Amino acid sequence: MKTWKKIVVMLCAGLIAACHDSNDTDEPVIETQLLPKKELRGVWMATVWGLDWPRGDYNTETQKAKYIEYMDLFADNNINAVFVQVRGMADSYYDSSYEPWSKYITGVAGKKPDYDVLRFMIDEAHKRGISFHAWINPYRVATRANNKEEFPELDAKIPAALTKDYSTIRVYNPALPEVRQRIYDIVKDLITKYDVDGVHLDDYFYPALPVDESLNDSTEYKTYVKKNAEGKYEVSLEDFRRNNVDLAVKGIHDIIQATRPEVVFSISPAANNDNNYNRLFADVLKWSREGWTEAIIPQLYFLMGTAETSFNHRLHWWSQFTYNNALFVGYGVYRFSGDAQEAAYRTSGDLADQFAFASTMRKVQGSVLYSAHSLLENKTDIMAVIRETYKQPALLPYLGKAKAVLPPAPSSLRLNGKELQWTGPADAYFAVYRGNGAGKVATLVAVTRDTKQELPQAGTYFVTAVNKKDNAESQPSQEISY
Repeated sequence: MKTWKKIVVMLCAGLIAACHDSNDTDEPVIETQLLPKKELRGVWMATVWGLDWPRGDYNTETQKAKYIEYMDLFADNNINAVFVQVRGMADSYYDSSYEPWSKYITGVAGKKPDYDVLRFMIDEAHKRGISFHAWINPYRVATRANNKEEFPELDAKIPAALTKDYSTIRVYNPALPEVRQRIYDIVKDLITKYDVDGVHLDDYFYPALPVDESLNDSTEYKTYVKKNAEGKYEVSLEDFRRNNVDLAVKGIHDIIQATRPEVVFSISPAANNDNNYNRLFADVLKWSREGWTEAIIPQLYFLMGTAETSFNHRLHWWSQFTYNNALFVGYGVYRFSGDAQEAAYRTSGDLADQFAFASTMRKVQGSVLYSAHSLLENKTDIMAVIRETYKQPALLPYLGKAKAVLPPAPSSLRLNGKELQWTGPADAYFAVYRGNGAGKVATLVAVTRDTKQELPQAGTYFVTAVNKKDNAESQPSQEISY
């Protein structure tokens, strides 16, 4: 193992040195600095039923204040991504031609708020260096407690023929080509109008019905599946359903690639893949294998342990089956509470153990916490664990499908007292590093959109430029001593 580490150091040093011509300047160049691992640190923000935001608050100014409180909390704790539910129930947090304004913004479905909600949320995230992923639910339209209640009146924008009702849920019918096209159009509209960094789906595909209720799709099966020469249907009903979801996922991928390929497409499946495959008809492994997604975020809401359902066992399994996708860990921080039924959830110790175990997994490139309000509540002092785990800032990983096109490195580094200044490309943000010596991993001191940064202590520093568009990071600048 030590031999391999030496080889990696030598290769990295040679690569960095090769990218800089020492004849271009009299200043020393970086030759042996290693950059720390990039890492996504995200938080899910559920808006359906107002869960995390806006929590039943229909006043514009206090809504904004609540969201800013979240963003400040995230920025103060080196969290660099937020996954905000912008379409949780065939509604929207922006002006959509396809679906009504969410009732959770104003208290009335279809009522337009007096500000551009999504633009505000994106801007507040971006000004703090936090990437914004638009979390959507592809099929869910409405829910009810039981079939004795009425579903909410269907908005005029949504054709009733595209929906299907079950005992507790109304959905867009996954079997219909028109539904898939509508989803593609919604995604294209969203990523064209708004500077989102990602599109995200969770684990809601075909509805998970009660054990005494079956999916009512025999008519669609007979309509869309051909029979062979022997009079038998060419594919099973189960494979028909999986193919319908496959087409939806691939179509979302294709429309993103055709419209804004830098937008990251991620999916957060249930931890038990048998459930994904056989009950939700979501062939997550196929999507990963085919490259239809860039990141998989399994919901590993379990304690550490020896059982098959434990956090570590599930993570080990997923680490083997995400192929070329990035693997981020979904943490169930909401489960930690002083009155939790399981004793291990009554302190934050197991959360620390989960983070520690994930850090040993080479495949893991980050984490997403469920959910935002749990961080504000801070039961069992989970924030102490999060602060320790995220104590140094981290750059987001590059998740593009093509080879990264690097921005030019910052130049003209200079000191003005304690302030480091530089010149860099206009379409980038910047990472300021303190070197720790030849062959050692540098320390990321700050991530900034300015071309200046006050230095915290004496040392040798360098800067990289990072594309705002896709997080591709430049070669290091020349060093400067302070």
